[in-house]
Amino acid sequence: MAYGIAGAASGLARLVRGQGAAQCRTRLALVLRVENVEMLRASIGPALLEQMLDRLLLRLVAELRLLPQGRSQGCGEILGLFAIGRQQAVPGLLARLQAICAEGIVLPDLRICPVMNAAIVSDETGRQEAAALYAHGRMALQGLSPFSAAGQIRFVETGAQAEPGGLAVSALDRVGVLFQPQLCCDTGQVRALRALPRMRMDDGEGCDLAEVAPRLDDAVLGQVVAELLRQAFAGLRGWDRLGRPVPLLSLPLSDRMLGDAAIADTILWELDRNDLAPQRLEIEVSEPIGRGGGRMPVTASLQRLIAAGCSLALGGFGTGSAGLDDLRRFGIGRVRIGREFIAGCDLRADQQRMILAILALAEHLGLATVADGVATQEENAFLAQIGFNAVQGPAVALPLDASAVDDFLLDRDHALPAPFELRRKA
Repeated sequence: MAYGIAGAASGLARLVRGQGAAQCRTRLALVLRVENVEMLRASIGPALLEQMLDRLLLRLVAELRLLPQGRSQGCGEILGLFAIGRQQAVPGLLARLQAICAEGIVLPDLRICPVMNAAIVSDETGRQEAAALYAHGRMALQGLSPFSAAGQIRFVETGAQAEPGGLAVSALDRVGVLFQPQLCCDTGQVRALRALPRMRMDDGEGCDLAEVAPRLDDAVLGQVVAELLRQAFAGLRGWDRLGRPVPLLSLPLSDRMLGDAAIADTILWELDRNDLAPQRLEIEVSEPIGRGGGRMPVTASLQRLIAAGCSLALGGFGTGSAGLDDLRRFGIGRVRIGREFIAGCDLRADQQRMILAILALAEHLGLATVADGVATQEENAFLAQIGFNAVQGPAVALPLDASAVDDFLLDRDHALPAPFELRRKA
């Protein structure tokens, strides 16, 4: 396919092939891999995916003087040789490549941030074939764990041993769950716990599962979700035994997770195994529903769960494009309103008008509401006063692990939010 560089000078081609002056014998090759290409294909479609990959390639050519090898349609791997013949140029090259990977790709009316890793391979002799350099780069990328930080750029000298592939710790050993309490604005009691899936990274730090999921293949992601369900439902069952039952567990699942044909069976089997009623599980979806996992399989999974008795919530209400048809079709019962609407609501008149309008719409549609990201007690009191059903955030309770939830439920006082006089700031 054409890349818009047909007029490149023949001297450039000779240089990157090692046919130039003696001081330019070092050759550098690039192997760049878009890790989440399949997820992007499902979410934005094949046509936009091709545009994104072409735009990325053109940027590499324009900014890094890359002479690319032909790319197969739909392939997330970009190969090429650099028109740089001196080792001293490598630090700057690495920095510019890192910037390109971090900034994302801008298309008309859309900015995409693919997950990318890359290897730059050095051949100081200038005698190795391009195919051999690409093989070295692929070996280096195979050594990257999906639980390593994204956007890694590796520099490889031919002859050096690539790091071994595989994970030192299995994906299931990395799964953890935190629980975000949601408190009822009328009683101050725990209305629900929102599960926050976490993954332990190679550096020992934890991160949201959503950050890692694009780098996991479907089979591994399915195993991770199954382990997440086991831990979350075990916690719910444990609080029942403690005598402090939690009415509802809210579990956010992405379109890709819901698009798995086995997800509904897995959820219902785990509920049955833990002797939990499906009515105690709320599946939180994001709008537009089905865009990231295929509309039909996501719909089939949701309908199966709804028929069994699970309820549905919509995250990020007011920021997406879910239509009234979706709200009715899926029987959405609750909506989560994010920090972008909550911030400064006790002081800012514009925020107050916006929140009141969203609340009025939710009430008209018969939807319960939960305010997310409540950061101050003043915000908390204001939101309770104007009619929110529940609140969550740092000012309400921090995310807790299962053992800390035990103490929270045992020690929880059920005091109502303090009265609060509305203050407006123009």
